[in-house]
Amino acid sequence: MKNKLLALALLAVLLLSLAPQALAYSYSDNYPEYVIESFEPNGYCYLYDKPSDVYGRNLGRHENGEIVKVIGYEHSGWYFVVCSNGKTGYVHDYVLCPYKDTLHRERYRVYSTDPAGYCYLYDRPSDMNGKNLGRYDNGEYILIVDWYADQVYAQVLCERTLDYGYIRKTCLVKYDDYKPLDFYALVDSTDPYGYCYLYDRPSDINGRNLGRHNNGEWVRVIDWNADDVYAQVETPKDKKIGYIRKTCLAPLK
Repeated sequence: MKNKLLALALLAVLLLSLAPQALAYSYSDNYPEYVIESFEPNGYCYLYDKPSDVYGRNLGRHENGEIVKVIGYEHSGWYFVVCSNGKTGYVHDYVLCPYKDTLHRERYRVYSTDPAGYCYLYDRPSDMNGKNLGRYDNGEYILIVDWYADQVYAQVLCERTLDYGYIRKTCLVKYDDYKPLDFYALVDSTDPYGYCYLYDRPSDINGRNLGRHNNGEWVRVIDWNADDVYAQVETPKDKKIGYIRKTCLAPLK
């Protein structure tokens, strides 16, 4: 009996001394779920056989959005995980987010008042030093990962492309605050040629001409009282936001 107990004790010590990856883990086991969210421009991370991307062996690439299960925090800056393909290994802690934290993110929409009507996503909070990851037009949906990631930029997930990055906060508006624009109006210029111009500011002298709009075209009015002479509008076809003389518009009620 004593020999049996001694053998069991030695086996327990042996198991405890084994490296984590030597033990059997299954993705179906009840471990905490985390989502891969790498803000590297390529949008993925690597799994390693030890907590080091220098000395560890690369076990494969894992894309943003994939759910892994965290077995433990094995080393400073690294999680030991089991992936959906059954592989176990180490990933950087900064590329993982608890799955439950991804379920209730605030939804925003792009709402840039830049004349072009869009903004850009960057791989870091800077339009000078960051890599441009793509253009996002007014009205597109954005999920906020961290509004306070930077003073000027929010850390976001873009719904259309599933890309992670940074967008200027001034180009975003809460989904609940993105109300349908007040009303529609038709271009109805009494100019003999039958058209008017859209400007990037309420002035046909100091404003930049953003394009011509013919009688009969409709626009969405953002702010009829933006200026004494001009209304702020959005053109549906090219999503440009700018200013048109009120006398050139016939509101549709």
